Amino acid sequence: MQKMNICFFIKHEITWGSSRERVGVYLQSLKKRNHAYRIISIIPDKLSRIGLGKRVNNPRIIRAIYSLWYSKILRYSKFIYLITIAKKFDLIVIQKVNIPFFLLKWLKAINKNIIFDFDDLCFLHEELKDIGLIARLKLQWRHWYQDPKVLTLFKHVIAGNKYLAKIAQDAGQKNVSIIATSVDCNIYFPAVKKPDPTLVIGFTGAGENHLRHLSLLTGTLAKIGKKHRFIFRLIGAMHSDKIKALFFSSSFVFDCIDWMSAEQLPLAIRSFDIGVMPLIDDAEARCKCGFKALLYMASGVATVVSPVGVNREIIQDGVNGLWAQNDNEWIEKLSLLIEDKALRHNLGLEGRKTVEDRYSLVKTSELFINTLETAAGA
Repeated sequence: MQKMNICFFIKHEITWGSSRERVGVYLQSLKKRNHAYRIISIIPDKLSRIGLGKRVNNPRIIRAIYSLWYSKILRYSKFIYLITIAKKFDLIVIQKVNIPFFLLKWLKAINKNIIFDFDDLCFLHEELKDIGLIARLKLQWRHWYQDPKVLTLFKHVIAGNKYLAKIAQDAGQKNVSIIATSVDCNIYFPAVKKPDPTLVIGFTGAGENHLRHLSLLTGTLAKIGKKHRFIFRLIGAMHSDKIKALFFSSSFVFDCIDWMSAEQLPLAIRSFDIGVMPLIDDAEARCKCGFKALLYMASGVATVVSPVGVNREIIQDGVNGLWAQNDNEWIEKLSLLIEDKALRHNLGLEGRKTVEDRYSLVKTSELFINTLETAAGA
C-alpha cells in the first residue's frame, strides 16, 4: 500500500475521551507504516472541560447558548472547512461526529473515501422510531441523534461492537467492520503493590453522561458501608453537584475527583481494588463498548459489571469478573469481593489475560490500519 494522507475529523482534541481511544492510540502505528495524517477537532480541550464540567450547574439559558456555540456553530464551520480541503486527502475518517445529510453529500461529491467510526449511540434507534415528527426533530437538535440511513453515505463504517454494527447493517451499509475500543497494556497494567491499605471501589467516567447509571449504586454502597469499611473513588465528576449528591453518605468514604488527565488515569485505576460499571439496560447502554471494564481488567482490578450489551461478551461471570443484574446482586458480589482478597486477585489476573488476548492495542492496530488502507485503495 502506498503512503496515505488521512484526515481525522473528531469532536474533541486527540487527548480527550473516545477521540484518544478510537483514533489517538493508532497514530504511532500509522507513522510506522509511513502514512501521513491531519487532525481536525471541533472543540478545543479547555472548552471541552468547561462544557462537560462546570457548565452542568449553570442556568439553563447559559447552557443553551454554550451548546449552540460548540455543538452547532463550531461543528458546521469546521466541517465546511474540511469540505474545502477534502481533495488533499486519500481518506477522511469521521469519528462519532454527526453531520447533516446534505453536508455529507457535499463532502462525498469531493472525496468518496469517507469512513465513519463510532462507539456510542448517536442514531435514532428502534425505541424512538415511532415517536412523532416534532419529537424526533427535537431529539436531533438537542441530542444529535440522526437517522441511521446517513450511514449509507460512507464508504466504510467501523463499529465498536456488534450492536452498533447491526445499526449500520440494518440501515443498508454493507461495508462494516467491528473493531473494539482497545487498551494499551503497556500503560494500563497491574500495580506491583497497592500503596493504600484501605479497600477502594472505583469508577471512572466523564460527568453527567453516567448519572442515571451511577444511581444504581447509591443504595447498594450505603448498605454495604454499614458492614464493611471502604472508599468509593469516583473519577470524572466534572464538577457535577448531582453526581456528588448521589454518594453523600455517612456509611463510607466518598473520594470524588472532578477531572484527571490521561497521563494520571492509569495510576489512579491501579489504586482500585474493585472496579464497577453499572448500566441501566436500554438502547443507549447496549451501544457502549465496555471500555471502563477493559481499563479495570487491564490494570488487574477485579471487575463487576451490569451484564448489558458487550459486557456479556467481555466478562464471563465468575471467571474474569462478576455480573450484577439487580440491587441484591450488586450487594452480594461487591460484599464477596470485599471479603475475599484471593478472589479479587484471581479475577484480576484473568481479566488482565482477557484484555491481552482479545482487546489489547497490539491486537487491534493491524486491523484498524488495514481497514483504512483497504477503504482508501478499493
